[in-house]
Amino acid sequence: MNEQRLEQAADWVDRINDLNDHDRKELSLWLKCTENKAAFEKIANVFGDPAVKQALHIYTKQYSLPTPIITPNAKRSRAFPMLALAASFSAIAFAVYWLSISQQAFTPTPIAKTAVETNLPQLLEARLGKRVSKLLDDGSYLHLNADSELTAHLLPHSRQIELKKGQVFFDVAKDKTRPFIINSGQASIKVLGTSFDVERNKDEVVVTVYEGRVEVSALDKVILTPSQQAVIKNGHIAVDYSQQLTQLPAWRMGWIDAKKEPLTTVIKQLQRYSPMVIKVDNALNNTLISGRFNLETPQQSLMLIASTYNWNVEKKSNELHLTRP
Repeated sequence: MNEQRLEQAADWVDRINDLNDHDRKELSLWLKCTENKAAFEKIANVFGDPAVKQALHIYTKQYSLPTPIITPNAKRSRAFPMLALAASFSAIAFAVYWLSISQQAFTPTPIAKTAVETNLPQLLEARLGKRVSKLLDDGSYLHLNADSELTAHLLPHSRQIELKKGQVFFDVAKDKTRPFIINSGQASIKVLGTSFDVERNKDEVVVTVYEGRVEVSALDKVILTPSQQAVIKNGHIAVDYSQQLTQLPAWRMGWIDAKKEPLTTVIKQLQRYSPMVIKVDNALNNTLISGRFNLETPQQSLMLIASTYNWNVEKKSNELHLTRP
């Protein structure tokens, strides 16, 4: 059992009382993987209370999901010593919590077999302000960020994805006989089985690898490994080898973790969740932003940014304008 899995299990325990409905659905899938469940049980033993293991047993027993090959979910990368903090939770409260939510059955939405058998592509989309997770028939798990759209075409000798817009985190099931290929407009991404993030914007495509190897092809070709990121623009690939990645992208948990990010990058993320159009003064676009901002409340996050940098936010009809004083 690798340390990474144990850290992810510790993270689930650490934030168990803060899970929303979407998180609980992802955790239910995560626990269906035998290795993940074993890691969670190992962490449960740290508590030394049989009630915790009993709650886990009851919870997993009442779900009858297909077993996908997925990468565990985590809110952020944590060192294993977080167990000391997690152990402060009440084991009894933890057990009661799991017993209560175990009544809420969840079944992921697989790609219809009829579509696969007839070689028809399947449209998957996430609307503005809503993240969506989909389990493909091959066992791959796709997490769509808000305002994203793709088509999945599972063929006998390949698995074809066309990312039309937005951002998707891919947990690709291993299948050496069927490469998993993503067309993102400016680049083609090819893998056999791994975890990575692809964001398609109007003028560029960003590929970030969290596990395994990813081949990116445009005018040239590169192989990305964990903690590497490629930005493809006008057919050219620029690779950043110095990414300090968390366990999963922050947007999966509904957050922006900005570390000297251009304001335009932060606004793109907020716009996926905002029913109002966000307009920014051109003079502010290249300002580097740092901080943690909630995607679920885009207007409040915009106000927080404005107050931090002494800017103004003005409402005009269906628009929010970020300007200098």
